[in-house]
Amino acid sequence: MRGRRQEHPEHILTLVSFTELLRKEQILSFLRPALVDRPYLPTDAALATPAAVLVIIHYHKDRPHIFLTKRSSNLKSHTGEISFPGGRYVESDGTFLATALRETAEEVGIAFSIDQIVGCLNAVRTMTSNHFIVPFITIQDMLPQYRISTSEVEAVVDVPLIETLKSIELDSEHYHLAKDAFKFTYGNNMIWGATARVLKQMHDILIRPS
Repeated sequence: MRGRRQEHPEHILTLVSFTELLRKEQILSFLRPALVDRPYLPTDAALATPAAVLVIIHYHKDRPHIFLTKRSSNLKSHTGEISFPGGRYVESDGTFLATALRETAEEVGIAFSIDQIVGCLNAVRTMTSNHFIVPFITIQDMLPQYRISTSEVEAVVDVPLIETLKSIELDSEHYHLAKDAFKFTYGNNMIWGATARVLKQMHDILIRPS
C-alpha cells in the first residue's frame, strides 16, 4: 500500500470542510504567523492621520463571528459605514494598541486588556480620508457584554467570520478610488473601504493560505 502524501500545514484549510475551521486553536495557528510584533506602517504614514481598531473575533453557538459596528450618521466622516471599533490616535495614548483599546471601550463599552491581544495585521489606508489604520486582533470564547455609545455607533453588526470572508468580491462601485478595492457582504450589510482591506488580509490568511 502506498504511503499517503503528507500535506503541508499551510494547505490544510483548502482540504477540510468549513465546519472544521471553527476551532479557536486552528484559527490562531493560521493567524499567528501573519501577525506582526510592531504595526507595519505604510511608507507615507507621516503624511496621514494615524488610527487603530480592534478586530474582535468571538464564538457564538460554536461558530466564529466578527464584531463590527455601523457608524452613527452624526459623525463628521465615514457616516453609516460598517467598521471595527476604533478611532484616531492621540498623543496621550502613547501606543496604537492603547488607541484601539481606549476607542473600543468608549464606543462599545468593552474593556479589553493588553494580554487579550494576539497581535496586529498590516496597517491599511482609508479610501476617502487621509488615514492609516492599525488593526489589532483579539479572539474571545464568547462576546463580552457591550454597551454602545449612540453618539458614535448606530448599531452593532455581528457577522459569522468564515461566511463573511467567503463573500469577497471586487468592489466595482469604488474602483475609481482604488484599483485593488474589495467588498464583503452579509445579509444587507456591505463592508468596503479600509474595513474590507483588513478583512482581505484575514481572507488571504484563513481562506487562501499561500
